[in-house]
Amino acid sequence: MSTEQSGQTAQTGGQDACQVEIELPHCTAPDAEAVFTALGSLFPRSPQLGGGHRGAGGEGGERRFWMGTVDVRTRGEAGEAPALGEAVEADLSGSPDAVRQVQEALAGLYDVAAEPRVSGDQEVEVRLSLTQR
Repeated sequence: MSTEQSGQTAQTGGQDACQVEIELPHCTAPDAEAVFTALGSLFPRSPQLGGGHRGAGGEGGERRFWMGTVDVRTRGEAGEAPALGEAVEADLSGSPDAVRQVQEALAGLYDVAAEPRVSGDQEVEVRLSLTQR
C-alpha cells in the first residue's frame, strides 16, 4: 500500500472522511427541523444542514424525505434536545469514525437504537431510531 496519498484528503466513495450523509425518510417537517437543528449545534461546520438544504418539505404533519451532510471536524454544544413529536428514523452513511461521532452525539440528546445496514472498510451505513427522552 502506498503512502504517497498523505497530502490528499481521505475519501470514502467520493465523500470526505469527515462528512456523514444523513437521510430522514418519512419524517415530518417539525421533526426534521428538530434533528437538523440539533446536528447544526453539535457540528457547526455543517453548512448543508441549513437554509433549504433539507430536501422538499411540507407544513405540519406531512411526511417527506430530508437530507443533509454533517461535518464532524468541529464540535459544538447542543444544550437541550429539540423536541421530537414522534420517533424519527435517520440513515447515516460515511466513514466508520465519522458515523460513530454523529451517532454518539445524537445519543447525548435522544434515546437512540441503532441497526447496522452496510459495513465495509471505508464506509458504513447505520439506521438510527431517535426518540425523545
